[in-house]
Amino acid sequence: MGITPGNPKYRYIYAAWAFLECLGFGGLIYGWNSLVYVLKDEGLYLDLCGDDEDKAQVTAVTIVSIDGNSTNSYNSSNPTPSVTSGYSLSDDDKKCDARDARLALVFTVASAMFCVACFVMGQINFKFGTRVTRLCAAAAFISGTLMVAFTSNDVPWLIFPGLSLLGGGGITYLMTNAQISLLFPAGGSAVVGLFCGGFDASSGIQLMVKLGYENGVTRFTSYIILSCAHLLTLVSTFFFMPKDFIKKPTEVNKNSKQVADKEDTGVELIDPSQKVEDKEDSSDGPIPSLRSCLLSPSYMLHVAWLAILQLRFYYLIASLNRLMEMRLDHNEVSHYTNVMMYTLMCGLFTSPFAGMVYDFHIRLFKGSQSKVRRQLMPAVIPLALTTLLCILLSGVIIIRTPEMFYLVFVLVLFFRSFLYTMGAGFISNLFPGEYFGMLYGIMILVGGIVSFFQYAFFEWAEASSFEQVNIFVLIMVCVTFLHPIYQWWVSRRAEQSLIVQE
Repeated sequence: MGITPGNPKYRYIYAAWAFLECLGFGGLIYGWNSLVYVLKDEGLYLDLCGDDEDKAQVTAVTIVSIDGNSTNSYNSSNPTPSVTSGYSLSDDDKKCDARDARLALVFTVASAMFCVACFVMGQINFKFGTRVTRLCAAAAFISGTLMVAFTSNDVPWLIFPGLSLLGGGGITYLMTNAQISLLFPAGGSAVVGLFCGGFDASSGIQLMVKLGYENGVTRFTSYIILSCAHLLTLVSTFFFMPKDFIKKPTEVNKNSKQVADKEDTGVELIDPSQKVEDKEDSSDGPIPSLRSCLLSPSYMLHVAWLAILQLRFYYLIASLNRLMEMRLDHNEVSHYTNVMMYTLMCGLFTSPFAGMVYDFHIRLFKGSQSKVRRQLMPAVIPLALTTLLCILLSGVIIIRTPEMFYLVFVLVLFFRSFLYTMGAGFISNLFPGEYFGMLYGIMILVGGIVSFFQYAFFEWAEASSFEQVNIFVLIMVCVTFLHPIYQWWVSRRAEQSLIVQE
């Protein structure tokens, strides 16, 4: 008999395939530092360089071949030259504030649209189910890869919608695959962490594009190959994943120890055409309405927590290439860019670790008398740890020693893993599974709106200094400690009220 979509019996196959999807296509937008290195080397937006007063004058810009045996030049009053992978711009030509600002705007718009797309896909997922959502994601991703592939000095604006669609299509696979964790009643957060790890490590795909570019494989060829490979996601869309949803299993009695070991997880499919607000849960009563979930203090604080920390992360990604150019020479920038991408690929291990930390605390508090404490208390330490990692990162980045970049990359690795694992895991654990796409999408949308401030930070840094902005961001990040503190306070109050009643 063939594999039935959503059948718990084949959950390990689903999880393995979902992990490969997230690894190959999920978070390519976070490999921006590798891609922007290639775009700069090709001379994209080089026509923006030069003094505004001298735009009409002819300015010669030297293009030096990688082997150093030949040179070429062009005039800035003419269209930007077509720079092939066989040429590299000199260091002086690469340092151009106007072009850096334009490329920072590319990532700002793309990261914001990435979040908007997540919200839109969440709406589609809620109304039409998993299959339609994934088909929309495939169309967006392939369109994005083609636009990035055809981006050139003649049509540089294609990078804006291209990177946006690339990110929006990719995040949808993490969003739709997260429901597979419901097939694992013991260790579901670790499964979400595994998917987030693949999502994190997928930034290494952009590193492969960069390494291929340096060895004669054009960016166009790499993205065409990526576009064709993406068709493999249709296998999961039609054969592994359900057409609708995987339903969250009912909570078992806290004194029962056998259920977690059973093969039958109690997972079933639901029809999105039905009003999930009216569904009854035999164990816990009516499923709460979507509105009550959206307006709950825990959810709103979680959205604010992720939005602020994600803003810090996006600003780091957008400004890191510029920061390295200010402190390092061209060869060192290439070296540290490669090291960063290699380090971030280790998210394969750190994100599941973040999920295991969350699962450990879930098991630690499963004996609590209060259901509120069983749900909220396990997230307190992981949420606080994520904020602490971000504070350390914001402090270390201020240090001007080049070797400190290695520590920055390690801190980014753990911070990002905990940020997105807890971002998804907290919602998955606290709210009904059928609301996950909607709640996660709204959270990412708010994060995307807030992320527009990264461009203001970039302009502020160019006008004053990156150190000044990073000190402000460091203070801003400290505010996110309110989220775990509130969850701890609610959990403690709920547990004490039960003790008083007894």
